Amino acid sequence: MQTTAQNQALLDYARPFTEKYPIWANRANPHEVYAQMRRDQPICPLIGPVSGNVFWFFTRYDDCIAAFKDPRIGKELHKHLAPGEKHPFGENDPNFDAINRHLLNLDPPDHTRLRALVHKAFTPALVENLRGRIQTIADDLIDAALAKNTGEMDLIADYGFPLPITVIAEMLGIPAEDRDRFREWTKAILFGRDQEDARIKVFEFVGYMNEMIDQHIAQPKEDLLTALLGAEEAGDKLDRMELMSMIFLLLVAGHETTVNLIGNGMYTLFTHPDQLAMLRANPHLMKNAVEEMLRFEGPVEVATTRFTLDEVTINGTTIPKGYPVMISMLSADRDDSYFANPNVFDITREPNRHIAFGNGIHFCVGAPLARLEGSIAMGTLLKRLPELRANEDSIAGIKWSDNLLIRSIQTPLKVRF
Repeated sequence: MQTTAQNQALLDYARPFTEKYPIWANRANPHEVYAQMRRDQPICPLIGPVSGNVFWFFTRYDDCIAAFKDPRIGKELHKHLAPGEKHPFGENDPNFDAINRHLLNLDPPDHTRLRALVHKAFTPALVENLRGRIQTIADDLIDAALAKNTGEMDLIADYGFPLPITVIAEMLGIPAEDRDRFREWTKAILFGRDQEDARIKVFEFVGYMNEMIDQHIAQPKEDLLTALLGAEEAGDKLDRMELMSMIFLLLVAGHETTVNLIGNGMYTLFTHPDQLAMLRANPHLMKNAVEEMLRFEGPVEVATTRFTLDEVTINGTTIPKGYPVMISMLSADRDDSYFANPNVFDITREPNRHIAFGNGIHFCVGAPLARLEGSIAMGTLLKRLPELRANEDSIAGIKWSDNLLIRSIQTPLKVRF
C-alpha cells in the first residue's frame, strides 16, 4: 500500500489524464474518449469525481482480458490488507452485507464454491425451457400495445423492461403485483445518490425476501428460488446471507442487462437502417445480430470494481497494491487492434469474440438467459410489427445514463407501428 506522499504523487500524476479524458462527463459518446485512451494511455489513472480516489482504467481488448484473468486483480482487497492498511473505499457498510455476498464480489475459494452451487440450480436446461414462456410474454406485451390503438409505445417502458422483469420474477416465484417494487429497490441501491435511502431500500428488500424464503422452505415450488435452496455440492449449501445476495444479483442482472440489450440494440438498429432492413429480410441473422449489438453498444460499460491485491504490471504499466481497477468492456469491444472496422455496426460480423459479459471467473452467469431474451424480444418485435420505426424526435433527444457501470438509455424510446 502507498504512503500519503506516494498517493499524493499518484493523484498529481493522474490529474492531467482526468482532464484530458473526461469519461465521467462525456456520457453521450464515451467511445470517442475511449478511442483516445486506447491510442495514448490504454491503462490510465483517472480521479473519480465523487470519491477523489485514483482508478486505473483498462481500455484495450488484450489488456482487459489480462486484467480479468490476473489473480492479483480481485474483489476482496480487505483480505489482503496488513494491520493498519486502509481500504481505499473506507470501511464496509454492514447495512449492505445482506446483498453483497454474491459471485461478483468474491474471489476463490468462496467464489468457486458459490458458483458451483448456483450452477446446480441455474442450468442450461432451465434457461432453454423458458423459451416458450419468453415468447408468450413478448407476444402478450405486443398484443397489449396493439390493443391501445394508438400506434405507438415507449419501447423500453412498455416492452424492454416488463419482459425480462417478468421472466426473472416468475423464475424466483415473485408475485406480479410486487415486481415494480424490485426495480425501485434496485435503482435506489445501485444507482441512487442518497445513501440513507439506499439503506432503507436494502432493509425493505431483505425483509421481503426473508418472507419469500421462509414461504419456499415451508412450501417448496418448482422455481429457481426453491432450486437455490436445494442446491448442494459435496454437502455444502448456500447460507441465508449468500442466498439473499444471490437473489439480489439475479434480479439486477436478470433484468437490467436485458432491458439495456433490448433498448440499446433497437436504438442501434434504428440508427443503422441498412442493418435493420437486412435483419428484417433475413430474420435467421437475429442470433448474430444480438452478438453485434452486445459488442457495438453493450449493456454494461465497465465491469464492477476490482482492486490490485498486490503490485501488478500489465503491458508495461505498474499499478501499486490497493488501487481500484475499472475494466471497460465497452472500450475493449471497439478496439481496432482486435476488431476489423470496430466502429461499423455489422450484423453479419464473424468471428465476434466480444467481452460484453466479461471474462474469466466472473463471466456473467446469466449470459445465456440474456441472449435468449434479447433474441426473442427483438425478433418478435420485427416479425409482429413490420412497420416498426422510431420517433425521430425521440432518437434525437436520447440521453444516456451518467452511471459508468450500466450503458442504458434514460429517456423514452418512442416508436410507431
